[in-house]
Amino acid sequence: MVGNRYAREEVAPGIWQFRGAHDWDLGVNAVAVVSGKRAVVVDNLYRPADARRMFRHLEREGIEPTALVNTHWHTDHTIGNGLFGCPVWAHVTGPKLLRKYWPQWVGEPHDPRAGGLRLRAPDRLFRRSASLDLDGLRIELLHVPGHTPDSVGAFLPEPRIFIAGDTVMMLPFVRFGDSGQEIRSLERIQRLRPRTILQGHGPPCTAARLSGDIRYLRRVQEEASEAHRVGTSRESFSQLPLERFLPPARCRTTPKDYEAAHRSNLAKVWDETLAAR
Repeated sequence: MVGNRYAREEVAPGIWQFRGAHDWDLGVNAVAVVSGKRAVVVDNLYRPADARRMFRHLEREGIEPTALVNTHWHTDHTIGNGLFGCPVWAHVTGPKLLRKYWPQWVGEPHDPRAGGLRLRAPDRLFRRSASLDLDGLRIELLHVPGHTPDSVGAFLPEPRIFIAGDTVMMLPFVRFGDSGQEIRSLERIQRLRPRTILQGHGPPCTAARLSGDIRYLRRVQEEASEAHRVGTSRESFSQLPLERFLPPARCRTTPKDYEAAHRSNLAKVWDETLAAR
């Protein structure tokens, strides 16, 4: 599944990944785990029209969502919450962040960004973990902060699929979170040994990618410490090229959209290092 237009694909038996349009060329993903005529849905895309198309597809198929999971508060994953009548699961810190930023990022229903949709905050909250049952299929919800403080993932022990939201991306992105937490969360996902990881943006990947993500973040942390030691400014540090932190092969496969994310990572980790001094 590639590109930046609405599409859906069955990535494993009963596991449907929906892609919607996004400002990034890779689009944004949501997932429905389906058993018969019931489903657990994870996220709900970015643009109101795409969120509605996803919801209506489930309606047409006669599928009843029994739970909706928000992997984090960002509105490219939560804008369609109000379409669903089922419980909405999230980390305990998620609702406050969503309520804080919704007016800036989405606005009132008449705002074109909202497209008639209203804020619906999650109402089933957990701290470290929770478990959902879908007709005998266990879905483990895990707190995996780093991209944001409230980031969670959904792990299906069988068939060993991890639905990661933005904790796993084509390049880690910690502007709204914390690089140390992100490293620990990636290590936690590694220990689960998933066969497939469904990212918040981009195509499915495997756990083999995570070691490179961790090395990238650690290199950024090391370089930030050195920058503070020698007096490199935040502005100068944040302009260091991606090629300095990733091997050539990984650079070639990292979409251009992530260059801005990389610069945000550098600025964020520079700030973290300063705060820790």
